[in-house]
Amino acid sequence: MSETVRPHSIGRASRVLRAFAAFAGIVLVVLVQCALVWRVANGQVAFDPLLPVVAINLIGGALQALLFRALLPQHYREPRGWSLLLLWLGCAFVPLFGGLVVLVSCAWAACYPRSHSGEELDDVPAPEFVTHLMSRVSHGGGARLQARIVNTQVNASDRLSALVAIQSMPTRTTGTLLRELLADPVEDVRLIAYGTLDQAENEVTQRIFQTGQSLEMASTDDQRHAINRQLAELYFELIYQNLVQGAVYRHTLEQADRHARAALEIDDGDAALWMIRGRLALANGAADEAADYMARAQALGFPRERLVPWLAEVEFLRGNFVRVSELLASLGNAATLPMLKPVARYWST
Repeated sequence: MSETVRPHSIGRASRVLRAFAAFAGIVLVVLVQCALVWRVANGQVAFDPLLPVVAINLIGGALQALLFRALLPQHYREPRGWSLLLLWLGCAFVPLFGGLVVLVSCAWAACYPRSHSGEELDDVPAPEFVTHLMSRVSHGGGARLQARIVNTQVNASDRLSALVAIQSMPTRTTGTLLRELLADPVEDVRLIAYGTLDQAENEVTQRIFQTGQSLEMASTDDQRHAINRQLAELYFELIYQNLVQGAVYRHTLEQADRHARAALEIDDGDAALWMIRGRLALANGAADEAADYMARAQALGFPRERLVPWLAEVEFLRGNFVRVSELLASLGNAATLPMLKPVARYWST
């Protein structure tokens, strides 16, 4: 047993001797440094004392850094270059006390180690959109296609394929997206988006032009009523499919309401036309007019379940939010449209 204890005892004694020698060396360096500074400060030299004092501090700081490093724990001595540099800066610019501050800090760290709970946290990079996994999503096909189209990080050919796929979807649901794509950086995407919008608009406007010509040749009230009704519906279709904007949008609203009025002057018992006028008034922000038109449509037999969402929008524009909640809650299970369900659920809770 004595053979196993002896090397340990010798190693401990050698560490104590090295620490004592380092401490004695530090004291000696400090005393020499203080003596030289004292001599220079008392004017015992025939030259400017600033540079000698600075040189003494730099040289004394370097010697103290070497000795103080020997007193530090092993894991504080690495990296060697940086530890020596920091000790030298402390000892040179804070004479006498710089190294002592380091030793006191090491003693404090040994007595009061830091909590390791912080090691469980770490910085992670922001998540990236993994485009190649989109093909594995099995739900929300339309939304998935639109997400692929607007993501400029996706390969251009994949975006074009998705854009071609949504051409079969109603322009009502894709019109806003297609208009945003008119400013896309990819030229082919811009061309397809413009072509899709232009084709949908041309189809409706061509039918409006043909129907308008037949209106000029109408000879009976029944014909004029039917044609004006059709024109009101066609103009309303441009608004419904998001195919017009700005001044054209305002003009389309006026034309749709003008033909609806012309048809109702011939037969004011058309509930669908009163409903169209109500929705046109809503598009203009005229809540009171919309309420009157929709009340007339309901009185003429228009289904209440189809009127309730628009009546709720009327009350919303009026600021009567309690009535909005009551109307949507009255739908019950009738709110079967996917877009209407979350709205009814929100206002019913």
